[in-house]
Amino acid sequence: MSFGRKSAFAAAALAGPMVASAANAADESMSTCLIKASQVRSAIAAAQPGQTKDEAAAQAKIGRDFCSAAYFTKGVAHYTKALELLGRS
Repeated sequence: MSFGRKSAFAAAALAGPMVASAANAADESMSTCLIKASQVRSAIAAAQPGQTKDEAAAQAKIGRDFCSAAYFTKGVAHYTKALELLGRS
């Protein structure tokens, strides 16, 4: 095996755990988005009609859009804002 192939193999072997860690972090963030989305859906369903419910629904849509685009932190922030508007922290 040439030095170049050995180096490439070693680099790939070392990068594997780092890629797996990043994937797990992304899964945790996506999980948080899904949990918050479920909480917001329940809160909106139980809320009385009105401006606050409409604002919360708008925040939920923004949260969904961010989470769908893999901006999990921003998505969760908008879901949290929706819950705050509905009086659920």
